[in-house]
Amino acid sequence: MSDKHKHIAFLCGHFKRTEDVKPETLQEQGWTLVHYGDVERQKEKRFYYPDFVDFCYGKDMDEGCVRYTRKVDREASMMVGTEGQQYQLSFTVRELTLYFLPQQMVLYSIHIEQEVSSLDDCSALMYRLRYIDGFGGEDYAVFRDIAIQPIVDVYNGLKDNELQDYTQLVENGNKLRLFQIVHAADASLTSDEARWRRLYQLATFMPVAVGGEFDEDGLFAEHQRKEIENNSVAVFPGWTALALLDSFTILVTEGYTKILEQNWVERYFGMIYINALFQKICLFDFNNRFKLALNKRSRRRVSKLTSEYAIFERNCCFNKISYNFLPLLISDAINDSLETKDEMQQLFNLMAKERTRNEELGRKKMNSLLMAISAVTLFSAIWDACSMLNELFSFDARFGSSFRGFRIVGGIMAAIVAAILIGVFIYYYFYNRKRGY
Repeated sequence: MSDKHKHIAFLCGHFKRTEDVKPETLQEQGWTLVHYGDVERQKEKRFYYPDFVDFCYGKDMDEGCVRYTRKVDREASMMVGTEGQQYQLSFTVRELTLYFLPQQMVLYSIHIEQEVSSLDDCSALMYRLRYIDGFGGEDYAVFRDIAIQPIVDVYNGLKDNELQDYTQLVENGNKLRLFQIVHAADASLTSDEARWRRLYQLATFMPVAVGGEFDEDGLFAEHQRKEIENNSVAVFPGWTALALLDSFTILVTEGYTKILEQNWVERYFGMIYINALFQKICLFDFNNRFKLALNKRSRRRVSKLTSEYAIFERNCCFNKISYNFLPLLISDAINDSLETKDEMQQLFNLMAKERTRNEELGRKKMNSLLMAISAVTLFSAIWDACSMLNELFSFDARFGSSFRGFRIVGGIMAAIVAAILIGVFIYYYFYNRKRGY
């Protein structure tokens, strides 16, 4: 085994486009459409559900994921470490990928690789590169030129306003998300305790790794244990994975092969992680737009959003994605860490409250209509009763004129009906109050 640790990382961000995608413009900027043939699709459908495969390798960006790549293969460097103890790390930017998805969403990933002598260097580099606030700094000049500027050019072509600040490259949040694979050549990672500690450190980007065992009484150690217990995937002895809100990390200690790497990169990242991240972003966006529509009392906008979400749920959400257990474990771990179910539940609650409000409004309108009809019916009944009495007793003889007779007799009847209705209302009002309703 080499004495160097191999680190493969994908930094991911997103934005929502407002303009149509022009393939010819992307090609002029050096992007290449990724084409998946029928043979490749059928091969994937032996392992993953057909609808999930067709979505991940879509032909139409309104129905699935359409990908464009741009080869880079350029070296860059970054100063890392604490003040007074800084040093330079070299890494390679391999490739950039754009993922055009439904709901006008555009995801992108930056593929980075490095070989380091210390696993702390993996965390130190990712800690720097994830924070987009610093992209304008001099230290980021090369990385910005080879990795960020091509994405900015795409952003400017797909938004109605050009980029003013690099923070706009992530519309919700302050940093890029990370999917990473670390092949450790560290002979010290022989115990489960050491592997779990190192995995946690890598997943949380601790700049300096702390040796030793877990502190049995420490609150921090207890937090580590809970995260590992709730969000880890450990099936085979050679590798373990940890899913957190900001990252998904695979730590490999033995049995590393190119076939495994290809599976993790193309399927666990390219299919499962990208789809899960897309769902999370869309649900967050739906929640924000739904709240805004509710605050503005725009029933038309709420109705449109409800229909839009129904299409999204039907075409873009998958209950199960694979015939095999391991992709399902990976998918569940990623979705749990991204809190996708919480976003969906919050949206369901908002939609349920709006349905209840609409039903209540509908009932009130119906009650108003019934009262109006009842009033007309009551007026008609009083008029008919007065007409019948006029024929029997002649209002002209008794009241001096028919008009006066109709007014007096009709008024008396209306007063009697009103008194009865008021009495019924008062009775039920105090009856319900007494019963606690």
